[in-house]
Amino acid sequence: MSSQQPAATPRRPSRRSVLRTSVAAGAVGIAGASATAAAEAPHGRPAQDTADQGRSGVRLGWLGVAGWELSFDGHRLLIDPYLTRQSYKGPDGRGDMARKLEVNHRIIDRVLGEHLTKAPEFILLTHGHWDHLADVPYLLDHPSWRGKEINVLGTETHLHLLSAMGVPGRGRKHRSVVVSGGEVLRYPLQSSGKRSRPDYTVEVVRSLHSQLGGYGFDPYGTLTAPPSRPRTLGDLVEGGTLGYQVTVGDRLSVMFLSGTANFAVREVTGATPDVLVLGASGHAAVHDYFERAVSTLGRPRVVVPSHHDDMVTALDDPAVHDTVNRGVVDQLQQVLGADGRVVDPRHLEPFEL
Repeated sequence: MSSQQPAATPRRPSRRSVLRTSVAAGAVGIAGASATAAAEAPHGRPAQDTADQGRSGVRLGWLGVAGWELSFDGHRLLIDPYLTRQSYKGPDGRGDMARKLEVNHRIIDRVLGEHLTKAPEFILLTHGHWDHLADVPYLLDHPSWRGKEINVLGTETHLHLLSAMGVPGRGRKHRSVVVSGGEVLRYPLQSSGKRSRPDYTVEVVRSLHSQLGGYGFDPYGTLTAPPSRPRTLGDLVEGGTLGYQVTVGDRLSVMFLSGTANFAVREVTGATPDVLVLGASGHAAVHDYFERAVSTLGRPRVVVPSHHDDMVTALDDPAVHDTVNRGVVDQLQQVLGADGRVVDPRHLEPFEL
């Protein structure tokens, strides 16, 4: 991968996209000086000056792997909430897709009790692999969420997988919503006979899965009907990959290309998000991935890496923070240059954008 910063490209409107962004929100501020210092310490960079702290009222929290919570004004959205972090490799160090699916009830209960204390309005799925989708049925059936109405967005395959796992659940108010890319959804719904501005919008964009050393990935596949109940890691197939842009009024836009380390250039050309959450591992076969992502999206003011921890160390183990590949933070900062900032997120420590 080239380490040279690409030349900035002129921003131009795209006929293929209706993505819009608000006024740039400025640099990101970590919530609390201690969190900032801890995040910066591995690189020897000074703690962020208080003048640069975010003031948008929009908070972003990393749940580990590719999981995120975006919260503001009492609203909450979750992206790929996977908390179990089960082992997935065989004795040879390679992924073992015959492993039985596990759900770590203990850690999920703890995270919901201490961190995700309120149910989200949306769960946004990027694709169907176990480390993105496997915990969703248990989360939706959790006692603290059962009476809520949660919209779960995903492709036809993703929703067939969830249906086979018992979602939405008998007597539950949850709503499974099939999307394929191009949808621009508002919240709340438009009232009949009244025009109103939404509190926020969610735009769905078609995306691509990471491509590893052999130019592929596993397990792949799509579904046109619910399968037998998934039992192994390999039963949860990719089923198409999605990205999402959440725009909070005229305050801030956040693009989540967070679930994989790849993207479809033509689907996001013309978008200029204030914040880009970018998958940062598994792109050995993807040409100039960081450079093309940053350039295509108009050199966002803030970039946050995603999916760059070891995926297995428990969230309540203090060592989980040491499993992060923080080298990608430096790589992204070199690509972004002096005009923007790359945030080094820490598990379950939200920060304000």
